[in-house]
Amino acid sequence: MEELFQKLISVNTDILMLSLLTFFFTVEQIINRASLPPNRIPHLLHGIPLFVGYLILNFGLAFMVVFCVNWIVENQIGLFNQIQIPYVFKIIIGVFCLDFVSYWFHRGYHTFSVLWRLHRVHHSDTTMDSSTFLRFHPLDWFLDNSSVLVACFIFGLDLNIVVFNFILYLPLFIMHHSLFVFPAWFDRTFGKIIVSPNFHKVHHHQNQEFTDTNYGNIFIFWDKLFGTYKTLPVSEIKYGLTEFDTTERQSFWFLLKSPFINIKRNE
Repeated sequence: MEELFQKLISVNTDILMLSLLTFFFTVEQIINRASLPPNRIPHLLHGIPLFVGYLILNFGLAFMVVFCVNWIVENQIGLFNQIQIPYVFKIIIGVFCLDFVSYWFHRGYHTFSVLWRLHRVHHSDTTMDSSTFLRFHPLDWFLDNSSVLVACFIFGLDLNIVVFNFILYLPLFIMHHSLFVFPAWFDRTFGKIIVSPNFHKVHHHQNQEFTDTNYGNIFIFWDKLFGTYKTLPVSEIKYGLTEFDTTERQSFWFLLKSPFINIKRNE
């Protein structure tokens, strides 16, 4: 078990991310060719520079996150540094803890206007496919890593658990934004535990009643427990934000500057 864990966390996450994204985007073009939204390549090209900016910021400031997490461990801060439990249980519970904290942070992104200005870049995509995975404002890095640091501080999690959680979540995250509609049996079985791609697509509905739901990353029961769970047939979902539904507002430059522009949210 420990050997498998060490092998998983040693995976190059950048190569894994690129491989998964390339696979899903390519398969979408083949299987869903008849139903693909138009202008897939320009759509992809608007997302790539945003994500490159996100990665540059991530690489530039990653040492800060590593330093903070290691400092937490060295100073025995957090719940699991105060009690003795087998490390395997700490890993399993740690994944739940990271997802729990990320649920509340994600909910906060939709609640507080200053955070929504950054996060709405991800929701701006009106023709969602797996390349929507790339559509994050570079400054969104601070939101993602703040969630991780808070979880590590409260629960006393180490860097290996953080990396393990990311590797678990990455394939699901890309599937969340793919064009594929998963069969009903998938939702009836796996959907009782995880946030299935069909459930997450509801979160990208342009109607705010649905946009402000299904905040979980991996596990669906946070939404069910805290009253933010909704379902809707994928065929009835209209993606994106209506205030971004123009060619100009889908461009890289507009998305990059959009957090600093007062854009009225259409209900």
